[in-house]
Amino acid sequence: MGKLNKESSVPLYQQLMEVIQNQILNGELKENDRIPTEIELSREYDVSRITVRKAVELLVEEEILVKRQGIGTFVSQKKLCRNINGFMGFTQSCLAEGNTAGAQLVSAELAEATMVDAEELKIQEHEKIIKIVRVRTCDGIPVMLEENHFPARFAYLLGHDLTGSIYQILAENGTIMDNGIKRIGICQANEIEHKHLGVDLDKPLLYVKDVSYDREGNPVHNCKSVINPDRYKMTVMVNA
Repeated sequence: MGKLNKESSVPLYQQLMEVIQNQILNGELKENDRIPTEIELSREYDVSRITVRKAVELLVEEEILVKRQGIGTFVSQKKLCRNINGFMGFTQSCLAEGNTAGAQLVSAELAEATMVDAEELKIQEHEKIIKIVRVRTCDGIPVMLEENHFPARFAYLLGHDLTGSIYQILAENGTIMDNGIKRIGICQANEIEHKHLGVDLDKPLLYVKDVSYDREGNPVHNCKSVINPDRYKMTVMVNA
């Protein structure tokens, strides 16, 4: 490791931030790696602890690093960032970030519509629906457990490979997704999420409930998603 350039017009804390970010980008520091202590960084780069502290705190604010009480500072886990102001499926979100989306099929079957299904999908209660449960992955890492319910007219989905984009299958069969309603809350991981997402029991998770529509305004499906927030970040733009 070299010294920082004290003659540069770039502040030392910014130089140190760039050094740490470059170490992450080139793989020298990986997800969950512990970075050196303030004292170690101060000695290594011949700067004050105040400079080190400012660099680290800013990287924590940017969610590049994360502090763990009593243990140290670590490289954050990579998160899929999603802007939820526009309508975009999980696969599109991954592609937009330069990542690879995937799905592990848990189950795909006929089921009976609940009262909520009937209201949201504009069908009769106890009418048959298509129930698809999948684990969604980003670059092979489990991010969310989702359960989709479709009206019976989409039964052809059961004849397709459901480890890719369902929206692509829908588009190929004449249904173009256009908009939706999203409700976001918090839940705690149960045994099912512990198993499929590899998270601790009772870990706080994001809970998202969607109803999505086609270009004609017809409800296509509702979806319950339980998301590991360590792997996923949502951005909402608010206009005055």
